Amino acid sequence: MSRAQTLVLALLVLNILLGSVCIAVARGDRHSPALRYWGWGMLVYALGLAITQMGFLPRSFALAVGNSLIAWAPVLSIRAVVTHTPHVLPKRLVYAVLAVTIAVLVWNNFFAAPSLALVNLLAPSFIAIGLFVLGTVWLLRSPPAEAYAAARFLALVMAVTIVLWIARNAFVINAIGGTNDRDRVDFIISLFAIGQIVVAVACTMSLFWIEVRKMEAALRKVAFSDALTELPNRRAMMERFTEEAARATRHGSGFALLVLDIDHFKRVNDQHGHLAGDAVLRNVAQLLASNKRAEDGLARIGGEEFVLLLTDPSGDAAATADRLRDCIAQSELVAAGSRLRATVSGGIARYPEDGTDWDRLFGVADRRLYESKKAGRDRVTSSG
Repeated sequence: MSRAQTLVLALLVLNILLGSVCIAVARGDRHSPALRYWGWGMLVYALGLAITQMGFLPRSFALAVGNSLIAWAPVLSIRAVVTHTPHVLPKRLVYAVLAVTIAVLVWNNFFAAPSLALVNLLAPSFIAIGLFVLGTVWLLRSPPAEAYAAARFLALVMAVTIVLWIARNAFVINAIGGTNDRDRVDFIISLFAIGQIVVAVACTMSLFWIEVRKMEAALRKVAFSDALTELPNRRAMMERFTEEAARATRHGSGFALLVLDIDHFKRVNDQHGHLAGDAVLRNVAQLLASNKRAEDGLARIGGEEFVLLLTDPSGDAAATADRLRDCIAQSELVAAGSRLRATVSGGIARYPEDGTDWDRLFGVADRRLYESKKAGRDRVTSSG
């Protein structure tokens, strides 16, 4: 067995192992289509390599079928990459090009006399180069926000793969068309096999890196957001408070904490049902989110209670709170077949005048909230 054949065999085994791992992980996590496509792409590529290297099959059949599978493999691989971008693979065009490539390979190996080795070498690589260029451009233009660095690294590895394929084609054309030196061709194929081993591992690890980053982002969303309203939760607001307090201390400025509570919310649940109550919560959350300043923080911290972090030091927190309160009071929604209106009561505490830590500031705002409740509801108390 020559050096080139040994390295091709190593590449084949590696593709089988990595492809099997990707498919096994994808089967355990149905939200990983990228790993599933990538795994099947590696297995199809390995099968194509195996068929082309099998000496007991008719040579024409082995070359036609094996190289057709090798041409199909990058189609599956690029589908894996595209799942991490907002783009859609033009399937009709891709499969039309694939069909033409397979037709050329079949004609070359069954009907051409004699068959051309260059066609078998170059036809699969052309579709691979085209698809990898497309995937690289899309990854660079629209990388997933949760895995920006991993996507950039994958794009870099894919670019190296493209250069590898182009260099391999150029050297093989030169070797076959020039000296026809088999030792030189074997050396080139050996280098190409080594390069493919490296990029296969790097691409696979990059895809796993992207999956891990996306999983971390999903877990963070679960940990720091409210499932019903999709607003940040108490933990997220406390983290934002810590950041804002540090910023205010550095710049000698301040901010306000506004706590709002939906009035008579238990009555809504009792009279109209919990689905209506959920609709009211979502409606209030949407109104607050769409009417607050983009720079201000907003969270649902539990039950029917919301917190806003008003960061404009020159703004009138009481006026802002009253505007938000009035916006909610003027809105109407239909839930459980009934037209419902909601009002909120609120309390404001200011940093650093009323406190410099979360517990102290929230306690002051919460106490003023209940002063608003005692005073008749549908109002905001900012002092006292």
